[in-house]
Amino acid sequence: MNNTTSIKPDTILANCTLLNPLDDTYINHPVIQRFGSPLQPIYVDQCHVDINGVSYDNPLIQPIYNAQLELVQCAVLQDKQPLRVIPDGVAKGFAVLGELHQDKPVIITYSLEAFFKIAQTGYAVVLVVLPSLCDAHQIELKPFDFEQMQFVINQLSKSGFDRLYMPVRPEHIQLEAFQNLEKNSPVQLLNQFQKAGESEFLTELLKDDDAEEVQAFLDYAIEQLPSLNQWGELLPLEQAGTALNSPYPIHALPPLARDAVIAIAEHVQAPIGMTAQCVIGAMSHIAQAHVNAPHPFSPHGEPCSLYLLTEGQSGSRKSTSRNMADRAIIEHERKQYEQYRRELEQWKSGQASLNKKDKEAYCAENPPPHDPSTLYSDITLESIAGLYVDGVLNNASIASDEAGQFFGGYTMKGDTRTQAIGGYAKLFDDGFVERTRSKSNLNGSGRAYDVRLTFNLQGQHEVLSEALKDPVLRGQGFLPRFILTIPENLAGTRLQDAIYRSKNANHDHRLIAYWTRCEYLLDDCPRPQGGQELHNGRYVIPMNDEAKEIDASFYNMFEELQGKGKRYEYLQAFASRASQLARRLATVFAYFEGIQWIDAKTLTGACEVVKHSLNEWAMYADIEVKAESDGERLIKWLVRKCAEQKTSSLSKTLAMKGAPSHLRKAKEFDPCINELIEFNYVRLVTINKSTYIELNPLLLK
Repeated sequence: MNNTTSIKPDTILANCTLLNPLDDTYINHPVIQRFGSPLQPIYVDQCHVDINGVSYDNPLIQPIYNAQLELVQCAVLQDKQPLRVIPDGVAKGFAVLGELHQDKPVIITYSLEAFFKIAQTGYAVVLVVLPSLCDAHQIELKPFDFEQMQFVINQLSKSGFDRLYMPVRPEHIQLEAFQNLEKNSPVQLLNQFQKAGESEFLTELLKDDDAEEVQAFLDYAIEQLPSLNQWGELLPLEQAGTALNSPYPIHALPPLARDAVIAIAEHVQAPIGMTAQCVIGAMSHIAQAHVNAPHPFSPHGEPCSLYLLTEGQSGSRKSTSRNMADRAIIEHERKQYEQYRRELEQWKSGQASLNKKDKEAYCAENPPPHDPSTLYSDITLESIAGLYVDGVLNNASIASDEAGQFFGGYTMKGDTRTQAIGGYAKLFDDGFVERTRSKSNLNGSGRAYDVRLTFNLQGQHEVLSEALKDPVLRGQGFLPRFILTIPENLAGTRLQDAIYRSKNANHDHRLIAYWTRCEYLLDDCPRPQGGQELHNGRYVIPMNDEAKEIDASFYNMFEELQGKGKRYEYLQAFASRASQLARRLATVFAYFEGIQWIDAKTLTGACEVVKHSLNEWAMYADIEVKAESDGERLIKWLVRKCAEQKTSSLSKTLAMKGAPSHLRKAKEFDPCINELIEFNYVRLVTINKSTYIELNPLLLK
């Protein structure tokens, strides 16, 4: 390897062995022995190599990626030896462990030991590949090292990663250099010396440290920082009183689920509506695999899967609420995944020593095990359809804290949008999905019947209001299939007193009962009662006579309200699905409670939730027809103009000349600009003695 300039990084990795954390070779590798284990697979070149006169024995090979997450180089690491980057010698990117998401924190470090330790916490971690990473003794960082740090930070920032953090010790001899780095780049420093309540502690990021304590430090340190968006949160420009929150009908949920909703809201300090949707999403995920909802024209019923949508501003505890509601499912999937990994290793071992012919016969008789994961945060219809068609999945959930990623993603914005919306609608209605490949790539084409999908999307008001305006999303019935809630914003009220800090969710009997019930339904699913017929592994939970009467009355009420001049005249697609959604939700309630029939109480509760959802959709419709304020008109024009000119600022003089006609004089324009400044949309900056209007970067994403 003396001539390293012509070697491609994918070629290097192809010649490496991918070691898993349980392998003896992995555990005993000198780099792992010294710096710790990331508990993730590593590449090792299991031979002796010579690079520019320096010998490396079984070096660890670390892939280096650019800002587009393309493999561009490889770093050769051996304990106490100089680090080598192939090709070109200088890193043009960074190493990464974990999955990078633009809406989630990214931890940046320049230490291999911290890199491996943080990887154990679940946070995505990026490593600045410095020449001194494997040196025998820690040496003072050079100016070049800080330049490399800033280079990596800017790479990530330009690719849309704006939640960038770097842990640093407060007594670091080069602390001032780190502080300058923070001033001149989008990174925020995490002070490893923290004061939490009455205690003070210095967090080390060393190989022997407890990963849970490191994660707790990162959680706490990030929470203590000011908003990453130094502009402040974008505040709605609508007039006060236009968005009234209707209380979520918490009384309508079954007792066990209701108690869990209240408990999660207390521990997380999230609104009831948000935690209720999360619990319903978990119940739907479990129930859809085993039962169907009653259908007036089909003896086998219809899917009971639910599509759920919750409005929640940034920082409203969306992900924490969902993780707590899904805890039993997440733990169940973890156990299944561990079993899958063991089976996969056995499958690989079974063919390791076979020749090509015997290996083909082995694989034909012993197909590889399938990844059992069913919870997804970011997956396209094409991908999930493939898993259904290939028989890998029968039931799945798409749960995301950022509905903007879903509605604004390629699938929902590209040429395939209409097809995707139709595909999701068929999944909802019939549990049917089809994947059609081109004639040159027919492998993978096919159909899947009796598969199920639950949606649990959470997003900000701006995303949902834009989606509601979309005639395709409304007209093709995609949005009308969603149960919506718009919870109150609790920001400013979530104070943590001594009583709150003394509570422990893990010991809350309400949550223990809920998680235990979820575990039972996941691990020891009861068989149908009363002789119900199984159809492809599911049975219908029927309505009793009282429930049938309520169903008919509920249908007729919303049919009448769609008439001319009535409440839902302009929301007919939404109101016409009220009865169907109530039956599905009642089925989920009944299955979770373990009752044989959908009774009057269960269906009435489901109807209350659906009525709440329709009122929320109606509120969005009311907002859409109201006249825009001057502030809304001006900011839309400014955003459009900046996008056209590919800039983030405009001269105030030119902005006033091109603004909506009634805002082109200072006495109308200035109050409007002041409102936009107050609500964090713009700010005024002086450039060469001229005043410019600079837009909040969030508006230009």
